[in-house]
Order: sequence, then C-alpha cells, then structure tokens
Amino acid sequence: MSSIAPLTLADMESAARASMDAATWAYLAGGAGTERGIAGNLQALDNVWLQPRALQGGASASTECSILGTQLSLPVLLAPTSPQRLFHPEAELATARAALESGSISIVSTDTHFCFADIAEHAPQRCWFQLYAYSSRREVDASLDMAAEAGATALVLTVDASFSARRLSTRRAGFHVPPDIAFGTLRSLGIGDGSVPANGRMERLALSWQDLERLRRRWKGPLLLKGVLDPNDAQRGVDSGADGLIISNHGGRQLDAVVPSLWALRRIVAHIGRNRPLLLDGGIRSGTDIIKALAMGAHAICIGRPYLWGLALDGKAGVQTVLSLLHEELQDAMMQMGMACLEDIGPDCLVDPSGLGALPKSWRPRHE
Repeated sequence: MSSIAPLTLADMESAARASMDAATWAYLAGGAGTERGIAGNLQALDNVWLQPRALQGGASASTECSILGTQLSLPVLLAPTSPQRLFHPEAELATARAALESGSISIVSTDTHFCFADIAEHAPQRCWFQLYAYSSRREVDASLDMAAEAGATALVLTVDASFSARRLSTRRAGFHVPPDIAFGTLRSLGIGDGSVPANGRMERLALSWQDLERLRRRWKGPLLLKGVLDPNDAQRGVDSGADGLIISNHGGRQLDAVVPSLWALRRIVAHIGRNRPLLLDGGIRSGTDIIKALAMGAHAICIGRPYLWGLALDGKAGVQTVLSLLHEELQDAMMQMGMACLEDIGPDCLVDPSGLGALPKSWRPRHE
C-alpha cells in the first residue's frame, strides 16, 4: 500500500486499480451489460441528503449493533465474493481474519478458493455460508451439512444468480481465470475437481420457492435470502421462513438497468416493516452512505468491491483498513448529526431528492 495512508474508500479504489492489470480490474469493477445497475446504486445514494439536528449534546457515538445474535463493532458485513484468490494469495482466509479482528462477519461464498471448513476456523462464530446450488439437490444437502459441521452461524441463499450474466466489459478486457485459482469448497464436497472455468463460473441449478421451503426445513439455523428486490418476493420469503433479507441487485453484475438496491429497500420496508434483519448490499462507499441506508430501514449493510480493494492492496490489513475508514466516517457523521447510537438513525435524518421534506416515518423516529 502507498506510504500515504488512504483517507477514503475512493483512495483505496484508485490504489487498487493501479495495482491490477486491465483484465483483472474489469472483472472486479465491471457489471452486466451497459453497467447501469452499478451506476444506479451509486446515484441512488448520492441523491439522498442528510438532515442534521442542532444542539443534541454528547461527545461520542456508538456504532455497535447486533445481527442475529452476533455483536458487531459497526453495522457492516463482508458480502460473499469470488474468486478472492485473484486479488491475494490468502484470499478468503485473510478476509475471515479481518472480519474476526474488526468485529464484523464474513459471508463466505460457495465459490471459495479455500474450503469453507478451513475458512471458518480462522473466524469462529464470524462466518455465514452463502449457498449456490450445484449439480443436484443431494449435493445441496451435502453443502448444508458441511456448512453446519464447520460452524456457519447462518445460511445465505442467493436468489438472483441462477443464470450467467452478460458481463461485456469483462469480455472486452479478455479476462480469464488464472490457473492457480481453484474451487476449494466445491472440491471438498466432490462437486468437480476444483478447477475453475476460464470465465470463473460453473452452471447452477435454477431454484424455486419450493426449494426454499425445503431448505428451510433442513437448515436449523438462521436463513437469509440475498438478492431480493421486489416487495412481494420479500413478503413471500419471510412467509416461507426466511429470518432476514439482503436487499441486493448483485452489485449490478447480473442484470443491466436493474432497480437500485436503496430504492428496493425503501419499498420493501414500507411493505413488510422491520421486524427481522434487513441488510442493504450495493453501492456503499462511505460512512454517510451507511447512515442513509440505515435511515431508509436497513439494520446493517454489506460491502463487496470495497473490501476487495483492500484485500488486493494489503491482504488482511487492507480489509481492516476499509472497515476502519468506514467506522471512522460513520462515527464522525453520527456526531455531526447529533446521534449517540445507531438507534437514533431514522427517516427524519434524510431529506427526499426533491428537497421538499423528510422521508415518511415508516417506523419509530430517532430519539429526541
């Protein structure tokens, strides 16, 4: 990493881009089609403004929270990404250790270089297992058994990536997965020999609501759905037994012109309320972005690309730097706005894009 300490995630992004060849950067930064989904996530957050309150007193702000029984130092989780070996030799091991030492949670993809059991050993009680369905439902069941035995504290079912995406920027850059990258978790399950196709993807099973109900019966711990954008899908998901939702458009990597995650969050909160964990994934680049997401109704957020910038630059320490910057920015913004804790963040912290007033109070407002 540069001798000049990064001051923002944008600094981390610039440094990471300079450290990579064009094809690798295209894989990390790129999205589906014309990449309007990526731009939409960022723009949706930029179009919301914060509304501070004066003379609130207090000289500190706590960023701690609890998600599904796990205490976090700040409301940020590390989203499932792959292949992390592309960015650092220690890949998911470094990410898991960073999550443990920073008081976060690593959501570990099925498509890991190292097998999930080894990753979970590096972050006891701090790893969730993200499920992609491969081969057959028998192998899916074996994946659940493996995750439970290895100590996964929650299961995350991704519902928006059953089909290959048209990632044009990656194609144009001529990206191919290097030969030293493997699918360690899949190999440990006997799903293939661990080799990774040149485009980084094996074909997956297309799942249905009936599959979710079957998984819910089989998995005994907390279960979250990742990739939900429609309020009716959110309702059906919780009716089918999901303990939480990750509102996500896959970082704009699956579908072009997809609704921004923040917009979807607002509609889902209005439809189903906040009586279960709601996590926002997509476009978070600063502490003020975190406040916007929480004020819209999220209980926490997930980051993907940003921590991979840190991983590429300095392994575990780089991931920790990203989390530290977000913690510093979040705490500063809370103090500037007169907030003592995350429970103080509510819809009256925001002004709508038209500038006409605060957003609707869809839940308990922040403390006076």
